[in-house]
Amino acid sequence: MNRLFFSLFLLFCGLATCEAQISNKEDLKKFYTEYLSYLLSDEIKTDSIVKNYCTAELYKEWNEIVNEIGLYDPFTNGLCENVELMKSTLVIKKEGNEYVVSFNYLTWPDNKTKTESVIIYVNANGKISHTKRPSDGYMIPEQ
Repeated sequence: MNRLFFSLFLLFCGLATCEAQISNKEDLKKFYTEYLSYLLSDEIKTDSIVKNYCTAELYKEWNEIVNEIGLYDPFTNGLCENVELMKSTLVIKKEGNEYVVSFNYLTWPDNKTKTESVIIYVNANGKISHTKRPSDGYMIPEQ
């Protein structure tokens, strides 16, 4: 009988950790750190991270523009040359109902350090539902 309860407990714990939720800045930093860690090296892992942390609508849009078209990454505003620099300079601020994610990158060809930002919206279920580029208000998925 104790084995059955122990097995059920392990199963429940395993299922509970499968669905990632974002409820604060630290959770969003975890997403970004994981995402940037695999962005250039493991498409399958990156795909899994986005699917786990985002709504189905955002995941579908992200997959289309990043994997199918290869156009633009809404989590980095298309910047991803130096992910270690981005991870080490990652700053997340909560502003009202949104998070402002900032990180540094190097310009080309002069290697000047600049800062880029992305606005992240998280729904009531703790899933990333939208990204927004502050420079022009471009949102993924579009509203």
